[in-house]
Amino acid sequence: MKKLVVYFSRVGENSVNGQIEVIEKGYTEILAEKIAKLVDGELWKLEPEEPYPFSYNECVKRANSEGWVKYDNKKESLDDYDVIFLGFPNWWRTYPRIVATFIKDHNFFGKTVIPFCTNEEGAMGFAESELKSSAKGAIIKTGFAIKGYDADKCDEALKAWLLKVL
Repeated sequence: MKKLVVYFSRVGENSVNGQIEVIEKGYTEILAEKIAKLVDGELWKLEPEEPYPFSYNECVKRANSEGWVKYDNKKESLDDYDVIFLGFPNWWRTYPRIVATFIKDHNFFGKTVIPFCTNEEGAMGFAESELKSSAKGAIIKTGFAIKGYDADKCDEALKAWLLKVL
């Protein structure tokens, strides 16, 4: 069973426990790397063609008004993969529009899709239900959601979740 860990993550100013702090490595990226290592999956980061602003407030302003987001590193097909882990920060109780674009661009029929997200609040939000309606024909498993600042210390919870979904 071939696995792909696709994710979007952002660095720069972020909301951490209600305060604006600068992070040099995105929380979702930390989580994606852990998952890829644990499941022996290929890692693939979604990179927006136009990078998000460093400023938290400017990023929020842009993300709140965007539609489809073009990304640079397109994968032509997901045909070679059986399981796709899909990671993102929770923005407005769902996945960012770059992830929505990725879903729109690919055929998920017959694939197992397993979402995971980092968040400040709101856990998985509406992401799973949105994913079920967007990734037509996919088997959607229960996602993993964790506070972003806990991404580097969630190994046991992550392993327990993986045992349940795989």
